[in-house]
Amino acid sequence: MRRLAAALLACSLLAPAASAAPRFAEAPAGAPMPVAPRAETFMEAPDAPVHAPSRALVMKALARRRAANVARFRAYRKAGSYPHNYETGTTRNVWRDVDGHLCAAATMIDRSGQHELVGDIAENQTYVRLGEVTSGPLLDWILTSGLTQVEVATIQEPMMGPREPRQRDRSWQVAEDARLRKRYVRIEAALAENRASALAQAADRLIESNPQLAWTLVGDELGIGRAPRS
Repeated sequence: MRRLAAALLACSLLAPAASAAPRFAEAPAGAPMPVAPRAETFMEAPDAPVHAPSRALVMKALARRRAANVARFRAYRKAGSYPHNYETGTTRNVWRDVDGHLCAAATMIDRSGQHELVGDIAENQTYVRLGEVTSGPLLDWILTSGLTQVEVATIQEPMMGPREPRQRDRSWQVAEDARLRKRYVRIEAALAENRASALAQAADRLIESNPQLAWTLVGDELGIGRAPRS
């Protein structure tokens, strides 16, 4: 009985210490109370890195875009309504001429649905050179076109102006249209020949430079989800 009573007394003395919450060092008087981290700290940051879609998916989506753009280029070539450079003795990339004719590259972009972009460039950058574009919606279009930037720049063939000032007859225009038509035939053949390697290059560049845009392309063309973030 004595042993049992002693055990019960010991338990009653230890119980408060065991059940009490752990204590931390108290802050000095007048010191501000520590603030718990905000919940947003543990949420996904809006600029978290995007994992690019697989190369196979990107190439499949780009292949569809490439086929559509090559078809637009072919239709443009066959229609034979090309812009003209009216500046004597010059060779310039004319996006849209005074008669309202678009160049081959502008036509592809316009027929892909980017009418506002094409109109804005015509008003403000009519001599733009697509091979030198480094940012903005034009570059986004190039990156998702299924064509390499070199191919797009090649399709944007510069136009030769008249050799003589104020040349009244249209012979120079007829000659220039014939030159462009032959040039476009060669470009179209090169697009077909280089299709596989160009698609691989275009996919690698898009994945490396803009994974989010790659997901937008895959979503638009293949209907596959949105970009996962880390």
